[in-house]
Amino acid sequence: MVTLTYIIADDDELYRAVLMQQLEMIPGLQCLAACSGAIEASGKVRELNPDLLILDVEMPGLSGIEFVKTLTTLPLVIFISSHSTYAVDAFDLDAVDYLVKPASNMRLLKAIEKTRTMIELKRTVTLNEGFKNNNEHSFFIREKNAFVRINYEEVLYIQSLGDFVNIFLDHGEKKIVLVSMKNIEQQLSAAVFLRISRTHIVNKDKITALGTGMIALGKLQLPIGKTYTDTVMKAVIGNTAVKRFI
Repeated sequence: MVTLTYIIADDDELYRAVLMQQLEMIPGLQCLAACSGAIEASGKVRELNPDLLILDVEMPGLSGIEFVKTLTTLPLVIFISSHSTYAVDAFDLDAVDYLVKPASNMRLLKAIEKTRTMIELKRTVTLNEGFKNNNEHSFFIREKNAFVRINYEEVLYIQSLGDFVNIFLDHGEKKIVLVSMKNIEQQLSAAVFLRISRTHIVNKDKITALGTGMIALGKLQLPIGKTYTDTVMKAVIGNTAVKRFI
């Protein structure tokens, strides 16, 4: 089992203690520092170089999100907050996960296991060697010691996680792959896949609706980045929309 080192930062002393107790019950974790704020954590990150940061969003002086924006070398990050309001901002920074306080043991374990999977990939697979385009209908991803074929028609959408991406399949399965968003976009067929924001690529065949600032894949809605709006509209609608007047 991969041992993960982490630093935690939360200005709520009581909740920080509770969270640390929860983390102590999860095997393979090593706490390098527990900090009362982002400014204190900043020095510890530079000194100790952890695998993971577990950060409260709302902290005095410097929020968790502001803190992450100051880092040039970014560990994996899990944000924790009393509110779900900042989730979009957190995932825009390629956060591994976003938990709402109080996080259950099961929910916390799920976030840690996701982090562990990503660390294991980094330690065993060379960057951008986790993905191999095959042809105009499929690609291969690295899973442990094998390459697994994924057909284009299986893919619902792709989400950026910094050096990684999440590939969400239409039967509910999710694959974490060590490849950057830029690299995977360059290799995928533009006839099938469409970049709709800094963090998302969708399968155009799965789009069921297009609205103001959002795109629907069945019941799932994903935001369209402001700079991508015109490109998305043209790619999805083009000149095919029914016109009111001729």
